[in-house]
Amino acid sequence: MDTLKKVEVGKLQTPPITIPSTYTISKIVGVLKDKNCYEVFIPEKGKVGIVTIRDILRVSHPTTTKTSSIMKYPTSLSPTTSLGEAARILTDYRLRALPIMEGRELTGALTARKILEFLLEKGSLNLQVKSLTTGRLTTISENDTVAKARNLMVDKKIDHLPVISDKKIAGIVTSNEIVFRLIPRERIAIAMTSTRGAQKNLGYQASSIMETPLTCQARDKASEALTNMLRAGKTYNLVEVLGMVQSIVTPRDYINLLAEPKPIVEIPVYIIGLPEDPFEAEVAKSKFLNSIETLKRAFPEIEEARSVIKISESIKGKERRRYEVDIVMKTLKGVVNYSHSGWDLPSIYDELATRIKRLMTQRRGTAKRYLRKGQKTKRKR
Repeated sequence: MDTLKKVEVGKLQTPPITIPSTYTISKIVGVLKDKNCYEVFIPEKGKVGIVTIRDILRVSHPTTTKTSSIMKYPTSLSPTTSLGEAARILTDYRLRALPIMEGRELTGALTARKILEFLLEKGSLNLQVKSLTTGRLTTISENDTVAKARNLMVDKKIDHLPVISDKKIAGIVTSNEIVFRLIPRERIAIAMTSTRGAQKNLGYQASSIMETPLTCQARDKASEALTNMLRAGKTYNLVEVLGMVQSIVTPRDYINLLAEPKPIVEIPVYIIGLPEDPFEAEVAKSKFLNSIETLKRAFPEIEEARSVIKISESIKGKERRRYEVDIVMKTLKGVVNYSHSGWDLPSIYDELATRIKRLMTQRRGTAKRYLRKGQKTKRKR
């Protein structure tokens, strides 16, 4: 697997599915259905937004909700980013695709399916599929409503819910099916149904939209289970033991085999003022920790790092937030303080890391230039 982790994502990129930011939620649903995909990208100036099925799942009023209010800004990859790093980002944020950018231009996408196909072709998946399963299986009863299924998916950040009947698996409900049934697709010359109709669908029993599940045996080879999953066009495999479903395997479990471990920061790190949105908060934390880890390797004198995030609303409304980020680092030689502001929190941390590295490099160079000749022999080698 180590060799596969080093592969550059540019070799696996596919054409991205993009939409303009003016699209309504209903129109996005139509694109997702037609393209048989889980997410779409929204290119903006120098950055790329993303809307996924799970984002749409949270929408209560699809006819009035603006795309900008549910759009996220995932970490962008460059063509030279390693597959191991990309796999870690995908698994950490439970995404199935990431944008690939060259400079400020969106040039491609790295998708979970492409990674799985590559893993199946080049990787060694002789392990039993049961070794990939993690966590406890979340299920619902056949009498539970679609609304309950949706709420569980949103709360637990999952896309598949097996349906139980008489203590056995009767079927499975997916996030795709809920979204496509719940939210009408907007098409030219076709009127949209009302929000009331969408809300009515939430009251139906989940069993009314379940499908026959794809299953495998716990001792099956992971390669066989993955082959069947891709061939069936599914994103899950229910794992059975003695005729009883015990767990589930999804693309995330396979991709996790390629994920590089998270960097370990061995100094006190504090982040104050994280956004309420859990996705944005996780991205901000990851960016800051990664930046500090990189800086710590280059500058071992760093003893402590602190970041304070201040959030203000846009003049145009509440859909966008402007961030001001302060970073203070305590070093053996004093305190380094830097601030930056903007609309995209991950980009702010990237810019701050670049500036701080430049500043500390300059300080180190200045210190060397001003050393007296007689002191040079006292420096440690």
